[in-house]
Amino acid sequence: SAPYEGILPELAKTSKDRVSTSAWRVLFGVIGAGMGLVGSSLLIQSFGFQIMGIVLGIIALVSFWISILGIKKNLDKKSRSANFVNNLNFSRALITTLKNKHFVIFSLALVLFSLGFNLLNALIPFYVKIILGQPESLVALFSGLVLGSMLLALPIQTKLSTKFGKKKVYGYSMLALGLIFPLLFLVGFIPLSTPFIQTVIVTILIGLALSGQFIYPNAILADVIDFDAKNTGLRREAIYYGMQNTLQKFSFAISSVIFGTTLAIFGSTMENPLGIKLIGPIAGIAAILGFL
Repeated sequence: SAPYEGILPELAKTSKDRVSTSAWRVLFGVIGAGMGLVGSSLLIQSFGFQIMGIVLGIIALVSFWISILGIKKNLDKKSRSANFVNNLNFSRALITTLKNKHFVIFSLALVLFSLGFNLLNALIPFYVKIILGQPESLVALFSGLVLGSMLLALPIQTKLSTKFGKKKVYGYSMLALGLIFPLLFLVGFIPLSTPFIQTVIVTILIGLALSGQFIYPNAILADVIDFDAKNTGLRREAIYYGMQNTLQKFSFAISSVIFGTTLAIFGSTMENPLGIKLIGPIAGIAAILGFL
């Protein structure tokens, strides 16, 4: 995914274009995720895992080649080839990248948010089954609510970035999630409606704020890369997006440890669900630290 994401700064030169391109990418990503959630289950039920893998594999392959052929004419081959000739060796490239203070600050925020988001992803099946007492098949419903509310928020998020700037909207959407995630702890304690309806409302709020976390990071990183290019004279999109992906995988590993440890220490059963309930506040703290 690093070369794929690294094309963004080359395709879109202005801040507005970068946000718009990222928003369209999120839109089709959400549609694809929705198709995958529903389509994979239907294919498995009708034809089995092998056919599901083949069908989705072909769809993925065709989709990527459509994007490759569609953007080929828009890439600046001359500037890329000139920059590759003068490229830094790998170790120096890494060190130079980590010396870019804008990238370090951006990466810390992204890793902390990803940590909270990964905790929430791991939480959903446990939450549905233990806290709500519902079958695991309803996990797809809550995933669908997140994706649907993300879609609704996409045009709002892009308009907000035009008015206030993408950094500010990105930061405050992270803060909003930091305040919304802990509400999962309070489900069942609030004397309004049922725990199920309360969870549905919190899930929709998460999706509305979450769209900003998918639109802006790649657009902001493109600006960080522009800053690096002014200092080094090189276009080094691939190493920046590659490091971003690596750091996100690192946050996934940390979240797995935190999730397992929290459930083991505080409990993950219907009789003692405290560990499951604590994941929301922990994810919220991570998102607020990312905002800061």
